[in-house]
Amino acid sequence: MFKVSNLAERAVTSQEDEELLTDLAPSHFLDPILGTLMTEPVLLPSSNVVVDRSVIAKHLLSDPIDPFNRQPLQMSDVVPQIELRDEIITWRDIQLTKIHEERN
Repeated sequence: MFKVSNLAERAVTSQEDEELLTDLAPSHFLDPILGTLMTEPVLLPSSNVVVDRSVIAKHLLSDPIDPFNRQPLQMSDVVPQIELRDEIITWRDIQLTKIHEERN
């Protein structure tokens, strides 16, 4: 019983951490469609907008167009933004460390 409670408590804390990170994040770290912190930013070449890979992948399953300019788009067209991804990861790690230090 203790293990289940502990896992549930960690899940809630993790969700709270993610919400706090989203609130603290610079706007260019956020997906412009869902407003969530990106984990795999990709560039949509025809509109020059950066979005999260998972978000655009879901969108393209039902509508194979760029949501920002209505031009045809396929997943093979998107361009990974490695430098931005690394910047987000570094920022996220620093923020999580600060959050956990403040709690303890």
